[in-house]
Amino acid sequence: MSHVSPSHRAHPTDHAVRRYAERVLGLDAEGLDDRQALARAQAQGIDCGWIRRRLAELGGIVVATGMRDGAVVVPLEGMTLRVVRGAVVTVLTPPLGTSVRRGRALSRAAA
Repeated sequence: MSHVSPSHRAHPTDHAVRRYAERVLGLDAEGLDDRQALARAQAQGIDCGWIRRRLAELGGIVVATGMRDGAVVVPLEGMTLRVVRGAVVTVLTPPLGTSVRRGRALSRAAA
């Protein structure tokens, strides 16, 4: 967890929650819209509420600086968050072929 004050939170979009589930936890939601992808994630036991809270807190790092747009690099989870107008809009990860990404995906899936 970050150490950002609870008053500094970003709003995570459904798209960002979906991308976290796909890119960090390995959800397969190809061909689905964001709502369908989140429904699939929940059906598979992925805690979308936890993801939303995590993204809100991490995105709050940008908000806490007084900025509304930026990026937050999270090495532990092998991802970068994009924040636009105070909202976490997506989650980016290195390509699956990299050792960092492969190790993170396997350890998160096993958790």
